Order: sequence, then structure tokens, then C-alpha cells
Amino acid sequence: MFEALPRLRGRRWVSVGRLDINTSGLLLFTTDGGLAHRLMHPSSGIEREYRCRVRGNPGEREFKRLLAGVRLSGQVCRFESIEAGRGSGANRWFQVVLKEGRNREVRRMWQSVGCTVSRLIRVRYGPFRLGRQHGAGTCLELKAPDWDRVLQQKGEPRRGAQTNKTGRKRTRSSQRY
Repeated sequence: MFEALPRLRGRRWVSVGRLDINTSGLLLFTTDGGLAHRLMHPSSGIEREYRCRVRGNPGEREFKRLLAGVRLSGQVCRFESIEAGRGSGANRWFQVVLKEGRNREVRRMWQSVGCTVSRLIRVRYGPFRLGRQHGAGTCLELKAPDWDRVLQQKGEPRRGAQTNKTGRKRTRSSQRY
């Protein structure tokens, strides 16, 4: 992904979160390491939304467990919301929202209730949503007001014109079909 981003002089790209090799979807990049850290830190409470194709037959009991929290590697992880999507039988789609992005957390949570994620797509990070018009490899540069929305969402002061002086910020979507 970094090779596809514009070359920078005297600065470097930092990814806001990451996706494993079997996950596709929205990626955010910035040249501001402090901003990236604040956006990724669990205390930020920034929501991440995923579409998951799940193999298995979860019911109300499993949903309640996932919403209440399951223990993974000694830490309690939970979905903020689960919304059933299309599909029936062995494979069904769900939209899930969580506020932290631990290593393979979505997959491990579904696995804890006896299900397997066969497809995972990050469709939202905070206020930024991956739309159908954003094909694989689409790159959009964000302006200061866009980043201000993220910071305001977590209660930080606006960065205003200073954002433009600290460097370019970009989002990049990546989908594999």
C-alpha cells in the first residue's frame, strides 16, 4: 500500500490502523504520527465498522455474548452493535461495530461463539465511510475540515489551518475480490 502513495520529501506515511492479509476495506494514512496514535488508541473510542460474512448459525444467545463481551487473551472485547444482513443458511452477512482494533479481534470474537469469518471488510473508521463509488485502489486526499470532524468526534480541539501546514493526509481504500 505504501508504494502506491505519493512520494514525500522529509516526511513519511503512517497508517491509521491496519488490515490483515485476509481483510479488505478502508485504510487511512497520514503524515502526522501523533494524530495516527491518537486515532488508533483505545481511549479515542473511535468506532470501526465491518461487514463480515460468517459461517455458522449464531442466534440470540451468541449475539448477547458478543454484545456483553467475550474474553480474548485476558481482555474483554465486545461489539457495540451487530446487524444482520443478507444471506441464509451456512453463510450470512453481518455489520458489526467496535471501538478498539486489536489483532484479528473481529475474527476471534466470532470464533469464540463457534462461527468462522470467511470475508471481512472494514467499511467505516470514525466518520469516514467506504462507499460503493470507491473502487479498489481509490485514493482521496482529505482537507483540514475532514480531519477536524474526527478530532471533534473524540472531543479534541479543532486543528484548523495548522493541519494544512503539518502535511498532507490521505485515505486509501483497498478491496480484494
